[in-house]
Amino acid sequence: MKTAGATVLAVVGGLVAGLVLSEIIGIIGMLVFGTAAGIKFLPVYLAIAAAIAAPVLYRRPRHRSRPR
Repeated sequence: MKTAGATVLAVVGGLVAGLVLSEIIGIIGMLVFGTAAGIKFLPVYLAIAAAIAAPVLYRRPRHRSRPR
């Protein structure tokens, strides 16, 4: 259940990060080139990438140092 929660949070975070990054790219494109620039469906791509990466990173074993 924790993995599913982490995946849902990753999808939402990826979507928000994609929207912000898309806007930044658009603003820079307008300033530099004078026309709209960007990557089509960037928020969707980042949400999918986050949905794939979240369970992989969540289940990765964590190495804890042992007290000596």
